[in-house]
Amino acid sequence: MSIFEDAPASAAAGRGSVLSRFSAAALLNGAGALFSTWRNRRLVVSMRDFDDAQLADIGLSRYDVETALRNPGLDPTVHLIHVRQNPLRGVRHS
Repeated sequence: MSIFEDAPASAAAGRGSVLSRFSAAALLNGAGALFSTWRNRRLVVSMRDFDDAQLADIGLSRYDVETALRNPGLDPTVHLIHVRQNPLRGVRHS
């Protein structure tokens, strides 16, 4: 005898709806993440039009922007945030 055999019929019937709600939520979260990555990639692509002085004003270089765009499946803003937070950025090691 299993737990489901002892459980009331209403408990066993509700199992599928919980899984379907979870699947729908996971699907929506995944779609939202894809949309955010696509939107952020478009914003970073538009930063290619900035001149070097504008990029320097926000603490970035042209190399940072191009490096962020190298991985097509990843959100480029994650790379740019990491670059901005790096305390050793620009320090030369001899």
